[in-house]
Amino acid sequence: MENLIKRFKRIRYTWKHKTAFLKIEKQLRGYNTLRGYLHDSDKLFLYLCLWMSSEKIQQIHRHHQRHHVNDKPKSREDYIEMIIDWESARFTKKDKPLNAYDTMLKFYPQLEKDVLPLMKELNLLK
Repeated sequence: MENLIKRFKRIRYTWKHKTAFLKIEKQLRGYNTLRGYLHDSDKLFLYLCLWMSSEKIQQIHRHHQRHHVNDKPKSREDYIEMIIDWESARFTKKDKPLNAYDTMLKFYPQLEKDVLPLMKELNLLK
C-alpha cells in the first residue's frame, strides 16, 4: 500500500492535469463542458481508496473511461475529450511531451480517420 504522501502527490498531479484540461478545452472549444469538469474525477476519488494500488486505479480508470483507447465504442464527444486529454497532457506530464497530433501519429495511428477531422475542427493542425 502506498503511503499517504505518495497518494497526495497523485491527487495533486491529477488535479493539475484536470486544470490544464479545462484551460485547453476552453481555448479550443470556447467553453467548458460538463465532461470537461468531470474529466478524471473518478481518479481523484479512487486515490482516496487506500486499499487499492495506484496501478489498479489506473487500470480501472482506463478501462471504464471512454476518452481512453479501449474497447468501448466512441462518440464524437469521446474523441474530442481524448484529443483534449492528449493536448493537455504535454503541459502537466513530463513523460508525455507530445501534442495531440503527434500522440495520435505515434501511439494511435489506427484512430487517424476518426480524430484527424476533429483536430482540424478544433484548429489543432496549423
